[in-house]
Amino acid sequence: MTRVLCHGDLWSANLLWRKGEGKSHSLAAIIDFQTVHLGCPAADLCLLFSACLSGKDRQERWEELLEDFYRYLEHEVDGEDMPFTLEQLKEAYRRLYPIIGFMLISMAGPILNVITNMSEEEEKQERLDVVMEKIEHILDDVIKYYSSDVVNPTKCEEAS
Repeated sequence: MTRVLCHGDLWSANLLWRKGEGKSHSLAAIIDFQTVHLGCPAADLCLLFSACLSGKDRQERWEELLEDFYRYLEHEVDGEDMPFTLEQLKEAYRRLYPIIGFMLISMAGPILNVITNMSEEEEKQERLDVVMEKIEHILDDVIKYYSSDVVNPTKCEEAS
Protein backbone atom coordinates (compact mmCIF):
# COMPACT_ATOMS: atom_id res chain seq x y z
CA MET A 1 0.00 0.00 0.00
CA THR A 2 1.06 3.54 -0.63
CA ARG A 3 1.77 5.30 2.64
CA VAL A 4 -0.57 8.17 3.48
CA LEU A 5 -0.78 10.79 6.22
CA CYS A 6 -2.00 9.11 9.42
CA HIS A 7 -2.95 10.58 12.78
CA GLY A 8 -1.23 7.95 14.94
CA ASP A 9 -3.48 8.37 18.01
CA LEU A 10 -7.01 8.36 16.64
CA TRP A 11 -9.47 7.64 19.43
CA SER A 12 -12.47 9.28 21.08
CA ALA A 13 -10.53 11.78 23.23
CA ASN A 14 -8.96 13.26 20.09
CA LEU A 15 -12.28 13.79 18.30
CA LEU A 16 -14.33 16.87 19.13
CA TRP A 17 -18.00 16.85 18.19
CA ARG A 18 -20.53 19.58 17.49
CA LYS A 19 -24.00 18.86 18.82
CA GLY A 20 -26.69 19.08 16.18
CA GLU A 21 -30.45 18.92 16.39
CA GLY A 22 -31.87 15.95 18.23
CA LYS A 23 -29.29 13.21 18.63
CA SER A 24 -27.20 14.16 15.60
CA HIS A 25 -23.59 15.25 15.96
CA SER A 26 -20.98 16.30 13.44
CA LEU A 27 -17.22 16.14 13.71
CA ALA A 28 -15.96 19.59 14.69
CA ALA A 29 -12.23 18.86 14.95
CA ILE A 30 -9.53 16.24 15.25
CA ILE A 31 -6.85 17.21 17.77
CA ASP A 32 -3.48 16.01 19.13
CA PHE A 33 -1.22 15.68 16.10
CA GLN A 34 2.01 14.74 17.91
CA THR A 35 2.12 11.28 16.31
CA VAL A 36 1.23 12.22 12.72
CA HIS A 37 3.26 10.17 10.25
CA LEU A 38 3.23 8.61 6.80
CA GLY A 39 1.90 5.11 7.21
CA CYS A 40 -1.00 2.76 6.80
CA PRO A 41 -4.47 4.18 7.53
CA ALA A 42 -5.65 0.78 8.74
CA ALA A 43 -3.65 1.31 11.95
CA ASP A 44 -5.64 4.46 12.74
CA LEU A 45 -8.88 2.63 11.96
CA CYS A 46 -7.97 -0.40 14.12
CA LEU A 47 -7.37 1.95 17.05
CA LEU A 48 -10.43 4.10 16.38
CA PHE A 49 -12.82 1.14 16.08
CA SER A 50 -11.39 -0.62 19.16
CA ALA A 51 -11.51 2.49 21.33
CA CYS A 52 -14.88 3.85 20.23
CA LEU A 53 -17.04 0.78 19.62
CA SER A 54 -18.08 -2.13 21.78
CA GLY A 55 -16.15 -5.29 20.99
CA LYS A 56 -19.29 -6.87 19.56
CA ASP A 57 -20.08 -3.91 17.30
CA ARG A 58 -16.48 -3.72 16.09
CA GLN A 59 -16.36 -7.42 15.24
CA GLU A 60 -19.69 -7.30 13.44
CA ARG A 61 -19.23 -4.00 11.57
CA TRP A 62 -15.51 -3.45 10.87
CA GLU A 63 -15.81 -4.35 7.18
CA GLU A 64 -18.87 -2.15 6.70
CA LEU A 65 -17.08 0.73 8.43
CA LEU A 66 -13.96 0.29 6.28
CA GLU A 67 -16.19 0.33 3.20
CA ASP A 68 -17.84 3.55 4.42
CA PHE A 69 -14.42 5.11 5.06
CA TYR A 70 -13.22 4.07 1.60
CA ARG A 71 -16.30 5.56 -0.11
CA TYR A 72 -15.80 8.78 1.85
CA LEU A 73 -12.15 8.92 0.83
CA GLU A 74 -13.05 8.26 -2.82
CA HIS A 75 -15.43 11.20 -2.67
CA GLU A 76 -12.80 13.44 -1.07
CA VAL A 77 -10.09 12.69 -3.66
CA ASP A 78 -12.61 13.80 -6.30
CA GLY A 79 -11.56 11.61 -9.21
CA GLU A 80 -7.84 11.46 -8.40
CA ASP A 81 -6.15 8.06 -8.08
CA MET A 82 -6.79 6.31 -4.79
CA PRO A 83 -3.63 5.49 -2.81
CA PHE A 84 -4.89 1.94 -2.14
CA THR A 85 -7.76 -0.39 -2.95
CA LEU A 86 -10.54 -1.40 -0.58
CA GLU A 87 -9.14 -4.94 -0.51
CA GLN A 88 -5.69 -3.63 0.43
CA LEU A 89 -7.26 -1.63 3.25
CA LYS A 90 -9.15 -4.68 4.55
CA GLU A 91 -6.05 -6.87 4.33
CA ALA A 92 -3.99 -4.24 6.15
CA TYR A 93 -6.64 -4.05 8.89
CA ARG A 94 -6.53 -7.84 9.38
CA ARG A 95 -2.72 -7.88 9.41
CA LEU A 96 -2.30 -4.89 11.75
CA TYR A 97 -5.02 -5.84 14.21
CA PRO A 98 -2.83 -8.22 16.28
CA ILE A 99 -0.22 -5.48 16.76
CA ILE A 100 -2.77 -2.77 17.61
CA GLY A 101 -4.67 -5.23 19.82
CA PHE A 102 -1.57 -6.02 21.88
CA MET A 103 -0.84 -2.32 22.21
CA LEU A 104 -4.38 -1.74 23.54
CA ILE A 105 -4.23 -4.71 25.91
CA SER A 106 -1.03 -3.29 27.41
CA MET A 107 -3.07 -0.22 28.43
CA ALA A 108 -5.74 -2.29 30.19
CA GLY A 109 -3.91 -2.50 33.53
CA PRO A 110 -3.81 1.24 34.23
CA ILE A 111 -7.39 1.67 33.00
CA LEU A 112 -8.64 -1.15 35.22
CA ASN A 113 -6.69 0.30 38.15
CA VAL A 114 -8.45 3.66 37.78
CA ILE A 115 -11.84 1.94 37.56
CA THR A 116 -11.31 -0.29 40.59
CA ASN A 117 -10.39 2.78 42.67
CA MET A 118 -13.73 4.45 41.93
CA SER A 119 -16.02 4.84 44.92
CA GLU A 120 -19.41 4.46 43.19
CA GLU A 121 -19.96 0.67 43.03
CA GLU A 122 -22.65 0.66 40.34
CA GLU A 123 -20.67 2.92 38.01
CA LYS A 124 -17.51 0.93 38.76
CA GLN A 125 -19.18 -2.32 37.71
CA GLU A 126 -20.64 -0.78 34.54
CA ARG A 127 -17.22 0.51 33.48
CA LEU A 128 -15.52 -2.77 34.32
CA ASP A 129 -18.09 -4.61 32.19
CA VAL A 130 -17.46 -2.27 29.23
CA VAL A 131 -13.68 -2.59 29.45
CA MET A 132 -13.73 -6.36 29.94
CA GLU A 133 -16.06 -6.81 26.96
CA LYS A 134 -13.64 -4.82 24.78
CA ILE A 135 -10.63 -6.77 26.09
CA GLU A 136 -12.26 -10.15 25.43
CA HIS A 137 -13.16 -9.21 21.85
CA ILE A 138 -9.75 -7.67 21.19
CA LEU A 139 -8.05 -10.87 22.38
CA ASP A 140 -10.40 -12.99 20.24
CA ASP A 141 -9.47 -10.98 17.16
CA VAL A 142 -5.75 -10.89 17.94
CA ILE A 143 -5.79 -14.69 18.00
CA LYS A 144 -8.07 -14.99 14.94
CA TYR A 145 -6.09 -12.61 12.71
CA TYR A 146 -2.69 -13.81 13.91
CA SER A 147 -3.67 -17.45 13.34
CA SER A 148 -4.98 -16.58 9.89
CA ASP A 149 -1.67 -14.93 8.95
CA VAL A 150 0.35 -17.90 10.20
CA VAL A 151 -1.77 -20.40 8.24
CA ASN A 152 -2.09 -18.27 5.07
CA PRO A 153 0.92 -15.97 4.86
CA THR A 154 1.06 -13.63 1.88
CA LYS A 155 3.59 -11.02 0.93
CA CYS A 156 2.73 -7.45 1.73
CA GLU A 157 3.93 -5.39 -1.19
CA GLU A 158 4.13 -1.64 -1.12
CA ALA A 159 2.54 -0.01 -4.15
CA SER A 160 4.81 2.33 -6.02
